[in-house]
Amino acid sequence: MKKLIKIVLFVAVVVAMVITNPRKAAHNEAIAAEYKEALQKKVGLLSLLAGQKTLEKVVNSTVEVSDYVLVSVGRYSLGEGANSVVSVGLFNHVFVFSKDDILDEMSRALGM
Repeated sequence: MKKLIKIVLFVAVVVAMVITNPRKAAHNEAIAAEYKEALQKKVGLLSLLAGQKTLEKVVNSTVEVSDYVLVSVGRYSLGEGANSVVSVGLFNHVFVFSKDDILDEMSRALGM
């Protein structure tokens, strides 16, 4: 009986992970929000407002999301074939990893 409960619980968790796996739009929103906050601290509010739409375009065009059924992984292309994992999504939440080199690359792309 205990083994059956463990199997049912395991299957329930796997099904929940599949159903709540975040899509590309959720990754893009979370990454843009994270970097918007970091850029605001770095360059100030006025400069950020001027570059907000550009930031969203940079994120949309440079972040690729791989869907692995249970989790999804967002990667940011750093150029020259180098990709860096920027986010991991599971249970309907996207965890964003802040990296200075990615922020610097985005700042360069925004002209700041």
